[in-house]
Amino acid sequence: MNPNTLRNHLTLLDANTAISREDFETHFCKTAERITFTFNGWDGKSYDGESRSGYVYRTTIEGYEDVRFIKVGKGLHYIDEDSDIIEKATGIAHKEAEWLVDVKRA
Repeated sequence: MNPNTLRNHLTLLDANTAISREDFETHFCKTAERITFTFNGWDGKSYDGESRSGYVYRTTIEGYEDVRFIKVGKGLHYIDEDSDIIEKATGIAHKEAEWLVDVKRA
């Protein structure tokens, strides 16, 4: 399933760009798994594939249990498992993170 279709299972706010903190805590949980990923430039910084690390979140929504998510700041992103980006400085390939929704403050 396409992770973007997951948005149809969430209650979207703010012109369909955000979910409530309560919705986030109901449907997503932080795991002990960590991942190194890249935003591949759309964050305004990682134009050469510079990587970041973060904890993986999983969802309880049926059909999306195997999708890996990360939360950076207010943004909830999914890991595009089909997108390997080479970090120019190291030559190591990392998965690309794609924006899904923002999470509103409590």
